[in-house]
Amino acid sequence: MKKLPELYKNLNTKPIDNNKKVYYMENEERTVNSSSIEEELESIFHTLGYSYNIPVEIKTSTETYHTSLVAKTKENVLTIDNQIIPIKSIIQIKRK
Repeated sequence: MKKLPELYKNLNTKPIDNNKKVYYMENEERTVNSSSIEEELESIFHTLGYSYNIPVEIKTSTETYHTSLVAKTKENVLTIDNQIIPIKSIIQIKRK
């Protein structure tokens, strides 16, 4: 049997249990801050598919939008319904 070089040897011999801290809540409602909204927008626009294929629900102080996003600038997002929503006015954004 061939000896492996030091580079390929696994020094961790303990089993790893990654499922200890994983949970899922189906109808979790939470208020997000502006950095979380920016992170969610970035994750929508930097997925492997097209952003307009991802249905989202956007809540502002005046209205709730059920749409898909097409483009994003520094200050606004453009929906597939040709509506411009200021990012500052977004209270919550979640994927459907």
